[in-house]
Amino acid sequence: MAEKQPPAIEIDRSPTAHSDWPSLIERAVDDISRILQSEGQIFQTRLGAALDLQISNAVTLLTIGGVIIAGVLCILCAAIFLLHQWFPWWQAFGIAGVVMLIIGIVCNATMRPRSDVHT
Repeated sequence: MAEKQPPAIEIDRSPTAHSDWPSLIERAVDDISRILQSEGQIFQTRLGAALDLQISNAVTLLTIGGVIIAGVLCILCAAIFLLHQWFPWWQAFGIAGVVMLIIGIVCNATMRPRSDVHT
């Protein structure tokens, strides 16, 4: 019995068979380059939008904080002027300062987390 052998695959070793490789590599590199550029542009667009949002939020918070500080200073000055009708300036400023310190200490105590120490 004679064994059947698979047909031989002929490989074309002519110079024209390999002449297309450089253009294929060039196209592959060009495609990868365009993909990377597109991903970079998408990343830049998303990062820019997120950065713009954060900057606008920060400006808004700083503006609100400035308005609150100005309001507190106006109320403090009004309280001092009101106290000055009955007391000299130094006593009016002293009373307002003590009240502000007490308010600050109370706010600090309420904002501090409670420790869970069990004995």
